[in-house]
Amino acid sequence: MTSTELPSISRRLPPLPGLLDDMLGQALRARRRRVMMANNASLNLMALRVPDEALDQLVQGAAIYGQQAVAAADDLIGSLDGAAKDAAVFVRVALAVQLRDATLAQLAVRYLSDFPQAVRDACWFYPVTSGVLTDDNSHIVQLFNSADGAGQLRQFAVEMAGLRDVKSLHAQIADLLDDTSLSASAHIALTRMGAATDATQRFARDSLAAGEPTHCATAMTLIGEDPSIADDAFLQLALPLDPAYVEQAWAIAIARDARAMANHAALRADLASPLRARIVALTGFVDGVIEACAIMAQADGPISAFEADILQLTLGEVPVEARCAPNDKRAKSVAMRAALLRACRRAHLTLSNDADVCEWDIQEILATPTQAASMRLRNGAPLVTPVPVWDSGLMEVSHGLRKWLYIERAALAQHALPLSPFDVTRRQQSAMMVAAFSDEMSAI
Repeated sequence: MTSTELPSISRRLPPLPGLLDDMLGQALRARRRRVMMANNASLNLMALRVPDEALDQLVQGAAIYGQQAVAAADDLIGSLDGAAKDAAVFVRVALAVQLRDATLAQLAVRYLSDFPQAVRDACWFYPVTSGVLTDDNSHIVQLFNSADGAGQLRQFAVEMAGLRDVKSLHAQIADLLDDTSLSASAHIALTRMGAATDATQRFARDSLAAGEPTHCATAMTLIGEDPSIADDAFLQLALPLDPAYVEQAWAIAIARDARAMANHAALRADLASPLRARIVALTGFVDGVIEACAIMAQADGPISAFEADILQLTLGEVPVEARCAPNDKRAKSVAMRAALLRACRRAHLTLSNDADVCEWDIQEILATPTQAASMRLRNGAPLVTPVPVWDSGLMEVSHGLRKWLYIERAALAQHALPLSPFDVTRRQQSAMMVAAFSDEMSAI
């Protein structure tokens, strides 16, 4: 039962005048903020959670009004344009999903061409169900069954089935693998369901070998959802390519051999700063962290969001002095040094007598640098578990690094993990909760 399936009430007080219009207005503003935050690569899940929680509450509240809310949303679409109209389409489709509207397929056909992201997110994020771990994918089945042939709606329904892991459609989607217009979408959907096959692996390799950005993106999506598709031969083909197109391959390669990839990255001059920061953060080797801290300490102004990712993931904290503006360079350096030394002490690394005042050099900070040769820092402590534990810090790293952490877990746990950093916050938090419980059970 969804939260808007209310029991019959014979006597209910009338709603406050203007409340529906106010809720829809707030929902439109929250949707626009959500889009802005998802498109800002420097933001994190904590930022997404604010508009997501507001939208969940507002869509559920508006859905109580039933067809009155639907009519009001339609009026908004007719009277708005630009980004505001896009937000109104999102709210309208979200209401249709929440209300189990039989006209959802017609709505999707009407708006998919002009507002693809709004329709996609509404069908992806909703409905809001009554339980934290319960889900309702009946609207995806409805969309799939309403689509004829290999048109836009069928392709959209296949994509949604993969994003929402609708296993009841597995057989029907598998039948589409030989349809050239739908094969890529079908492969991706089945991979997200954990049903990748040798044919999927060949399809990914052929897509990568094609060399075109669109095909390369398909290959990266496939291995990002299930890293087992990317064997050593695939990674050898992918890593020399433009790093902007093959980020997922870097994340998988780091999960398999962190030291080799850290050394390889040090020799690559073509890596953009955000990508290099993610490599340092995910590998987590003490020498790399110290080198990154040295660069941050010498730079004027506050650290970037990607540099903050390094501190958050490896040291478990980002000092206020490092990210505030205006920024005191000396205070920033002292605060980062203190955070680094705390992590080193927790890792039982022997510090030199001058560790708090010496140069940013592993040879001077550590009394015995060889102790840290193979040590990786994660969340302010040594990384010792085969599959790194997820903690609350996952909410505070940027969208890009969070995706790498999802890929890392899938690669090390050897199973598909169809979790996107842009999925609705409640679903990402549920996955984190399940992962944390699994980690606790594994530790017993």
